[in-house]
Amino acid sequence: MPSRTELRTTLTSYLARHPAESGPLAPVHAALDATHSGPATVTCSAVVIDRDGKVLHVPDSHTGSGLPRTTPQDSDRNLLATALRAIREQTGIQPGDLCLTPQYLRTPIDITPAPGAADTPIADFRFAFYLARTAHAEASWRPALDPRGKATALDGQPVPLNASALIYNSRGEYLLHLRDMRDDIWAPGCWALLGGGHEAGDLTPEDTVRRELREEAGIHPEQLETFLDEEILDADGLTLPVRIFCALWEGDPAQLPLTEGVMLAWFPPATVPRLRLGGETLALVQRHASKA
Repeated sequence: MPSRTELRTTLTSYLARHPAESGPLAPVHAALDATHSGPATVTCSAVVIDRDGKVLHVPDSHTGSGLPRTTPQDSDRNLLATALRAIREQTGIQPGDLCLTPQYLRTPIDITPAPGAADTPIADFRFAFYLARTAHAEASWRPALDPRGKATALDGQPVPLNASALIYNSRGEYLLHLRDMRDDIWAPGCWALLGGGHEAGDLTPEDTVRRELREEAGIHPEQLETFLDEEILDADGLTLPVRIFCALWEGDPAQLPLTEGVMLAWFPPATVPRLRLGGETLALVQRHASKA
């Protein structure tokens, strides 16, 4: 169940992006700051956009049709998970059929205050998703965009939101990153490639991977070459498009200022299968080694 702390943090981040909405959302702030204990009641809805720019609608007893919407449950790890559950339960579309938008990622596209009656939701937190692949839905697709207009920049075309680097040396070894043992990240406790997700200011996937290499390990490769694009499932079960780059680097990982994860180490391809690996790391190493 999303906590008041998560709701406040999400609202604060949203208002930093949309400061003009501070006034209309002041009652939501006040309700979240109320001294009574227990979770605040909200709803989460979803704007799902297909590759033709159409938006998913479900039957609604009051309006005839509307966006998938539901209230959080104890099993929901965050607000995004609530929106995904609404989509799954009301349309049959699974999280793996969806991906995040580069414009909004895991932040709401909209927060709408609700009428302030007792025991009713104080606001609706709306998230946006692209349809990652064709999926049968017990719903309809309509050309009308989100009524508040914030979906007008969303074209429904998935793009690589994460970027990773397949780093190798002249001895034919590959640099792998032992990730932290945390339940809220992808591939916890596994060896994987260095890399990460798109952030504001990243204009291209290469910008993303260079920033991640610099921030995580202080690595500045002279040249990066695009190797391939792949798809993985992230911690929320969403499809995550990833661009893999490769780079030659001859340094000593023990001398790097590692800021995330446990350690970095070189491994020959023959040793990699014996490691606990995240995602398609083994296939990527073997594919690159076969061409080297």
